[in-house]
Amino acid sequence: MSRILILVFGGMVLLFAKQVGGYVEGRLFPVTRDTQLTRIEQSDPGWSMIWGHSVRQRQCSFVRLEWRIGTPSHYSVIDVVFLEGSKVRGDGIFEFGPWKLHASQDQIENRSFATVVHSCHPLWNTETHFFSGAPLAR
Repeated sequence: MSRILILVFGGMVLLFAKQVGGYVEGRLFPVTRDTQLTRIEQSDPGWSMIWGHSVRQRQCSFVRLEWRIGTPSHYSVIDVVFLEGSKVRGDGIFEFGPWKLHASQDQIENRSFATVVHSCHPLWNTETHFFSGAPLAR
């Protein structure tokens, strides 16, 4: 009976670690940092194109970018279209764009935030804070 309890408890611990591990790892050991937008242009109605730069601190495989409008507790996920070609980025400063976001410049600068998800190892995906609304870097 005690072996069953140990297996059940161990399974629960592993499940919990898988659920929160990527969030915690991304806060303690972020893959990217210091993202700044350098240019925003109106595109099609309701869409904007963005360019910017960021710093990549670790080599991990890109999984997805989740861009949101609102607040961390109340938000809507918006569409992102990568108009630049696919690429593997090295460590250090990198430039990005154009990326097409389904949001206005005002929404991007004042009410948006983004999380980038990477695969750094087989245990879980790492979630790193990528951007919080801010005026353009000049």
